[in-house]
Amino acid sequence: MDKKANTLHRFIAKAIDLLIFGFLSEMFYPYGYLGGVLYLLISDGFFEGASLGKRITGLKIIMAFDEKQPEFKESIIRNSFLAFPLLFAFIPFVGYFLLVTIGIVIYTVEIYFIIKNPEGERLGDRFAFTRVIDVQKHK
Repeated sequence: MDKKANTLHRFIAKAIDLLIFGFLSEMFYPYGYLGGVLYLLISDGFFEGASLGKRITGLKIIMAFDEKQPEFKESIIRNSFLAFPLLFAFIPFVGYFLLVTIGIVIYTVEIYFIIKNPEGERLGDRFAFTRVIDVQKHK
């Protein structure tokens, strides 16, 4: 069994989740932004360990040590790295600069780990003790 989930599918899944974030942000302004951040944080607690993006691309999250479905707590832990920069948007004047600057650094580190780590673990996975798998390969 290949331990590393398809990297392209992971990026597509995250792009779908970010589109959902953007949709919530724009359609339900100003509270939709917080709703979108909340979705990004808890999204891997839905659909038996898969955000909507992961569900569409055939991926899911499992606990690294026992392969059980993660709970919302693990979803929040693993996604807090990605959602954290979005909170800077609320700071007047310098918020968007911080969002972009810190976001680029965090996302670059996370992408580096997804690509270079033999199991595809990013920092969020390490802190939450989770890993991403291809549903079809794992059966």
